[in-house]
Amino acid sequence: MRLAVIGAGPAGLTCVKQALADGHDVVCFEKHQDLGGIWNPASGGAYAGLRMQSSRMSMPFSDHAPAFTADFPTQTEVQEYLTSYAGDFGLLASVRFGQEVVGVAKDGAHWRVTARDTRDGTTGSEHVDAVIVANGELWRSRLPVDGLPSPDGGVRVLTSPEYRGPDGFGGKSVLVVGGGVSGADIAADLAPHAARVDWSVRRKVLFLPRSIGDAYNDALFSYAGRVAVEDVPYAEYLDWLTEWLPEYMGMYRATGLLPEDGFHGAVHVNEKIVPAVHGGGVRPVAAFSRFVQDGGVVLADGTTDRYDVVVLCLGYEPPDYGFIDGLRREDLYEHHFWRHDPTLAVVNTPVDTEAFGTACPYFEAVSGWVLSVLGGKTTLPGPDERAEWCARHMSALHDRRYLDCWLETIRLGLLSGALPDPATHFRDYWTLVSSQVDPANLRPGHARPIPAVHDGHLDLAGLRHRVLASLPVAARESLLARDEIDEADLAAAERVPADRVLAAWLPYRQRETAPAPGGAA
Repeated sequence: MRLAVIGAGPAGLTCVKQALADGHDVVCFEKHQDLGGIWNPASGGAYAGLRMQSSRMSMPFSDHAPAFTADFPTQTEVQEYLTSYAGDFGLLASVRFGQEVVGVAKDGAHWRVTARDTRDGTTGSEHVDAVIVANGELWRSRLPVDGLPSPDGGVRVLTSPEYRGPDGFGGKSVLVVGGGVSGADIAADLAPHAARVDWSVRRKVLFLPRSIGDAYNDALFSYAGRVAVEDVPYAEYLDWLTEWLPEYMGMYRATGLLPEDGFHGAVHVNEKIVPAVHGGGVRPVAAFSRFVQDGGVVLADGTTDRYDVVVLCLGYEPPDYGFIDGLRREDLYEHHFWRHDPTLAVVNTPVDTEAFGTACPYFEAVSGWVLSVLGGKTTLPGPDERAEWCARHMSALHDRRYLDCWLETIRLGLLSGALPDPATHFRDYWTLVSSQVDPANLRPGHARPIPAVHDGHLDLAGLRHRVLASLPVAARESLLARDEIDEADLAAAERVPADRVLAAWLPYRQRETAPAPGGAA
């Protein structure tokens, strides 16, 4: 099969690697002159000082350990890692740099892909059997709905990717708009340099450091533990954090920014913003409302003020798929397959999410599932089922949800057949999901037990039996006959109430107010 991959960032590179391994003929189009996507410093896709939120333990591909020693790599270190991945697996021969795809359309039984050379503007087209879009989702900064102030208003306005560090901010009054990770990063970065840093925050969210005690933030709980912790009352969870981070949590409470009613999964990773607010270097203010034409700012509480610089960290617009003939985001089955013709697939993070753990293993899992479908190893539901799923799940993309990319790697790995099927290999399945996040464990036949730091606080035995209860009775009996489980497991699974049964893909909470539905959201 001849495949076109659009984009040579982490998602596109693993698509190329897995497609070549499956024997496909692959061409990858990358509009920049180097690989990496937003991790390419020359792309302009990230603000200065960006660091990976996932640790060196959890961020790499399953079959390529990192050479860097940093616990949380910088933009340059991630690009160097991706470059070594591409080199070691022979991917560069499939990548055409400086080629921006400007058109994708169905042409008979094939897809016609048209690309423009970014150096001389010439275009060319070719035909392929399938197209995988991996162009990333963090390129177009969201702007205020009421627009920007007049250019002669005396205020300099930047979006987060345009922030190139604190040089030039000395003596300036700055408003950083946005309570997410980028806003927290930039506000904390400016605190020692600017004369005043106000941080416009719409709501309280849970910021936790990259390391908690002697453990990485993403090493606290296993995959299963990430679900089991949802049964712990949030107040008790805060007590655990206070035990593990007494000084930090003391500062956090003193700032008034700690969400006392919250949800364990929706974590923002930043270790500097809470001390910066506590120390007075950053002052939280009300949510941004609008600019006025003379450059002033109006906040949601009616406050008006003027600043020398406003840095907008309002997130990103959805990816631009306008170059793909007929594609609507609302028609992406499971967020990844065009429901009308699944030979067109998207390997980007779903647009309706706030994602945690969007590292290489997640894209590896999405790519693996897409290629398993394209290669005929697994199948999708029929057109009517795909249409019904899209009607149910894709009609309100503005209603954002939490996406746990570590748990999504389990769900997608089970869909593609890459991970042990609990109905036949429950022991290997449970070894994987009850271990801390380690990409190498995701490789077939490589799962080994790696206890997570704080799983001892949780009822993993009970969760194990809840998963067993989701399997058909015949499957459980077969597992018993093959010594995959014991009699006590079988009996415990039979006692699980119907409303506590947990599917093997480990459904997790995706909203602050209610558990996720039984199917994928």
